[in-house]
Amino acid sequence: MGLNAPNFVGIRLSPQFQDISLELKSARLYKFSVPFKHPLDLKHTTLYQRDGLILVLTDTSGHVGLGEISPLPGFSRETMETAIYKTTMLVDRMINFGELTAHQHARRYTSWENRTAPSVVHFGVETALLSLLANARKISLGAMLYGSSTNKIPINGLIRSSISDWVPEANSLVNEGYQTLKIKVGRINSVMEARGIQEIRESVGPDIKLRLDANRSWDLDTAIAFGKAVKAANIEYIEEPTQNPAELPRFFDACGVHFAFDETLHQIIDPTISFEAYTGLRAFVLKPTLIGCTARFIALVNQAREEGIYPVISSSFESDVGLAALAQLAGSISGDEVAVGLDTRSALTAGTTKTPSIIQNGWMPVRTLTTQDLDLSYCELLYQN
Repeated sequence: MGLNAPNFVGIRLSPQFQDISLELKSARLYKFSVPFKHPLDLKHTTLYQRDGLILVLTDTSGHVGLGEISPLPGFSRETMETAIYKTTMLVDRMINFGELTAHQHARRYTSWENRTAPSVVHFGVETALLSLLANARKISLGAMLYGSSTNKIPINGLIRSSISDWVPEANSLVNEGYQTLKIKVGRINSVMEARGIQEIRESVGPDIKLRLDANRSWDLDTAIAFGKAVKAANIEYIEEPTQNPAELPRFFDACGVHFAFDETLHQIIDPTISFEAYTGLRAFVLKPTLIGCTARFIALVNQAREEGIYPVISSSFESDVGLAALAQLAGSISGDEVAVGLDTRSALTAGTTKTPSIIQNGWMPVRTLTTQDLDLSYCELLYQN
């Protein structure tokens, strides 16, 4: 059955692609399990392997699109079992009836509040469809949405070590070509961490951008004290330093350090709301897998652009297939101007493509994928239609 491209996911493609139609022929769904090099400690759990799904769609002309559906335990609404069920139901509906109502855009509701909650399944199925359309035209899926793309994107280097190794790791990343560094804070004594940030700044010099991520670790007073201590280090922004996001403007007013939204974006029902009241808001850290559907993600990107906020695309430990889709989006949304958070493949022992995207001199290539690029060594076939 045919799908009308401008409406199949409730989004609008770039004007030159408005009249595209799509006829799906078949689908395959694989489940992968790839071990982490080291256990990954998250807020509510520890992961020893990354589990996810790879969706392969083929149209009647033989063009192929790939999408990844990888719930992140403790953050995603779905379990793996729920994701498998939802994906197969959506794909059956698309192939047999030419329908995709993943997030109820077909129903003429007037507000986001009346639509279903975002889902990791929505984004994975939608990127598979978009990549199919893009591959047929030999462009990136980001170009399908925005009309153009860069061929590479800057990456922020992630400092993962203990505080005693922060400075050596920062220097190593700078020597590798990274111009933006991101450091996780809020894990130990905040005074010690502030001193560590100051030492990094002294070591790497004034031209390297520093981003911090506190994951809502502190009460307001602790966050303000930390902000005052690192103010001289010229921090680009700190992600969610306070436990209560409503206190973030008070944090900025007290210490002058800009902040970014991360977790807060996953909880927003209406992505078109204004953020003008959040004085000091510099960036949206956008994790499409956790935000849910493509339309919701695009609405947040548009909101960021309208209000002068950086749209910083970031990963949720997806495999190579998911990272390729995120890189294609970043190439069209932030291009070569804003470093993005896609340096998570290095945490895994293997991948889902034969060749991973290699980060060189702090830059990642923007590449499209076909089934010839897939490595199914860690995959099992769950479904085909």
